[in-house]
Amino acid sequence: MSRNFRAESTSRSSTTNFSTIKWYSRALVPCCFLAAVAFIAPVPAAHAAASPAETFVQQSVTKGFAILKDASLTKQERVSQFRTFLRSTIDFKRIAVFALGSYAQKASDKQVDEFVNAFSDYLMGMFHLDQDQSAGGPAIAVTGSTTRSADDVIVNASLGGADATSSAGASVNVAFRVRKNAAGNDMIVDILLNGISVAVTQRDEFSSFLQQHGGNIAQLSAELERRVTAG
Repeated sequence: MSRNFRAESTSRSSTTNFSTIKWYSRALVPCCFLAAVAFIAPVPAAHAAASPAETFVQQSVTKGFAILKDASLTKQERVSQFRTFLRSTIDFKRIAVFALGSYAQKASDKQVDEFVNAFSDYLMGMFHLDQDQSAGGPAIAVTGSTTRSADDVIVNASLGGADATSSAGASVNVAFRVRKNAAGNDMIVDILLNGISVAVTQRDEFSSFLQQHGGNIAQLSAELERRVTAG
């Protein structure tokens, strides 16, 4: 199995406590994925012709919002469909292998597969689906994108509204790193919240855990499963 998932850092390696990232993830997912098309501010004239990556992000927002606003679904159906949507939009395997860093090269295929499954459940558990989705949310404006290479685009967005602030009261900027998967489809491989990379923060935390536990990936997978169960 190829594990050549090296990814250059798109932001500073965060020294922020992981709880900050978790707070951002729970509080801002409605902005990133659940905002209605009506909440997406018009793209400035300079960016009138949206790039394919920008269009992908906007369409993902619309699709995710439609699932969570579907009154015909039970809560269980809504969560199930939204998780399926996330798997079609976010490249969990690529992020998971990146988060393992050099430890992925020494692991067996079975260990990596088990970690990818545990990591996917753990990361999806950060998406807070319990709140009232009938209420409005902060506006999200896709403001443009930066092309790093033909297969690496950062889509930038800004958030507005009273809910679009951090716990410290500062406004929040969101960026989505979009790359192609093996099938050539656009996928989100990282989310940057106020310049802090979720993928890099996960890698730093997992590296620390593995250093303290003899590089035992199975133990890390079990720890992530425990966190999911604990909620």
